[in-house]
Order: sequence, then C-alpha cells, then structure tokens
Amino acid sequence: MMLWLSQNAGTLGVLLLLIALVSGVVIHMIRKKKKGQSGCGCGCGTCPMKDHCHNQ
Repeated sequence: MMLWLSQNAGTLGVLLLLIALVSGVVIHMIRKKKKGQSGCGCGCGTCPMKDHCHNQ
C-alpha cells in the first residue's frame, strides 16, 4: 500500500487539488444563490431571463 501511494503521490496531489477547487466553486455558487445574487456577475436589468431568476 505504501509503495502504491509513493508511486502515485503526484497524481493524488493533483486529484486532491482539483477536488478542493471544484468544491470551493460549488460552495461559492450555493452561497451566492442563497444571498439572491445572480450567477453571471453582471447586472440583471438587461437580461432576458431576469423574471425567471429573481421573482420580485
């Protein structure tokens, strides 16, 4: 088991880094959605889908 871990340490490191990045992005998107902010980062005034995103 230790031999396998030492042989694949680089791959496992990259995998853990990618998992952390994807998790961070998903958590950030969930928090923005709970706060009622848009997902695109721009204003919703000219967006054709503004009535579907924000029911005000």
